[in-house]
Amino acid sequence: MSAPLPPKSELDPDPAPHELEDHLDELVAQFSDLLAAGKAPRKQAFLERVPAAARPGLERCLKMIEAGLASAPTATHLLAPGVTLGRYKLVREIGRGGMALVWLAQDTELRRVVALKVLRPGLALESTHVDRFKREALAIAKLKHAGIVQIHDVGSDRGFHYLAMEYIEGPSLARVLEALGPAAARRFSAEELAHAAGIAALAARERTLEQALAALLQPVAEALASAHEQGVVHRDVKPSNILLRKDGTAVVVDFGLAKSDGDPALSITGDTLGTPYYMSPEQAWLAGVAVDHRTDIYSLGVCFYEALTGVRPFEGGNVLEVFEKIRSALPPSASALEPRLSRDGAALLRKAMARESERRYADARALAQDFAALVAALPTAARVAEGGALRRGWSSFRAYSSGLPYEYRSHRTFLGWPLVHVINGPRARGISKRVARGWFACSPDVAIGGLAMGTRAYGLVTCGGLSCGLVFSWGGVALGLLSAFGGLAAALFSFGGLAMGYLCTGGCALGYGAMGGVAVGKYAMGGKAYGTYVISETRKDLTQAQFFEAVLGTDVPWLRVLDRPDDRQP
Repeated sequence: MSAPLPPKSELDPDPAPHELEDHLDELVAQFSDLLAAGKAPRKQAFLERVPAAARPGLERCLKMIEAGLASAPTATHLLAPGVTLGRYKLVREIGRGGMALVWLAQDTELRRVVALKVLRPGLALESTHVDRFKREALAIAKLKHAGIVQIHDVGSDRGFHYLAMEYIEGPSLARVLEALGPAAARRFSAEELAHAAGIAALAARERTLEQALAALLQPVAEALASAHEQGVVHRDVKPSNILLRKDGTAVVVDFGLAKSDGDPALSITGDTLGTPYYMSPEQAWLAGVAVDHRTDIYSLGVCFYEALTGVRPFEGGNVLEVFEKIRSALPPSASALEPRLSRDGAALLRKAMARESERRYADARALAQDFAALVAALPTAARVAEGGALRRGWSSFRAYSSGLPYEYRSHRTFLGWPLVHVINGPRARGISKRVARGWFACSPDVAIGGLAMGTRAYGLVTCGGLSCGLVFSWGGVALGLLSAFGGLAAALFSFGGLAMGYLCTGGCALGYGAMGGVAVGKYAMGGKAYGTYVISETRKDLTQAQFFEAVLGTDVPWLRVLDRPDDRQP
């Protein structure tokens, strides 16, 4: 009697249809059928049935079939429920990626449910794709760990290449993170993770979302460590390749890009391998940079970062833009995006996602130990290694002055604002402005806070191109309640090229007491001075009211208070 099939659920729905890929597979099969029947199909007629962007790849496949260099499945054997490949009967499609389709299938001999991964027929025409597909079977076959999906069988049938693997009933971490929603809407509790995953066991373990996620990813790090010890590097660690069993334990899947130390011919040669958002900086260079086990450490750190903050560290309008950011930028501070993140969690992320691979964890087992420390609310080795406040400050200063995009937000807050929020470096494409908010705020664009420095600065004490301070301000345009220093300064006490205030000094100074190249006030001193009491090389016998009437072309009644005849100089 066959093993019962698992039911469909919200956590394992049929994937959205990929109509173009299915259409391409069908065209390849139809072309192969016509050739087998002794007919001469016109390639152009087939190419006209697909979008222009898909034509080069389809044309290459058709030429290979026509030349007898490859064979394709027939149109009558395209994948569908009920089709049998080897001893496996297809039930329903449960996932798909760029290279393969994953079907829930019934093993008719051993009478068990398996996940059958089938290489796309179009890709199977080229040996490089088949080699990469088989490499996954070889990589998994040599690994024995509870956190790594187990492979049962490998084979091919009627042009289809397949792997039969352990079926994991639970959702992927990617599906769980999607269900969690944005970080701002979270309570940051383990119960949220359990609800999003549909696995109650995840809530019973820890108190916070950070601890629950650390407990979830700890066995993933241990599984990667086991693979690395066998000389296998995954190179495509991402949330969709981390599946959850019904008991809440995580399993690593999809070793299709894995590279074995004993197989140097399979190193990167220019192909884009891996998912861009989770690539390490050395992977993002695509060629010429050594890639070792520490690339998996970086990618797992990105998974933890996204799970905690709700966003990926680097985004872009296209793949090349994402690559450029990974290579040249520092990720935004996780603490700035999620203030509830602990110091130990932030230190773990900084070490796992260090740009230079030698500054990351030496191995994945060390990362697993720090995940365990987070779970137990103990200091992480990453935070201990960072040292005290002075050492951390020096490291932050080095990052700040590196010339790369940098952001720091202190963990401590006062009245809801961080004590320090600093942003530096070039602005990423697509970002109109960066705003730093804190008691000490510094940004190349906009800074708001107690002491604020930026192109535009607003706060108590400010410095910037446009500076508005309640007490003091310095800038090209400085506006302050008490004092202002700038090209254009306006305050009770102001100093600038053009200064306006009760007491002002500047190239052109307007105020009750004024000193400058041109000074206008009750008391005026300057190269040209206009006022009641004047010290000037060039004296003009004009009252302030007369001066402003001449300049503005109108009467200024309020200035006549300063024009009492008995107060003027003889």
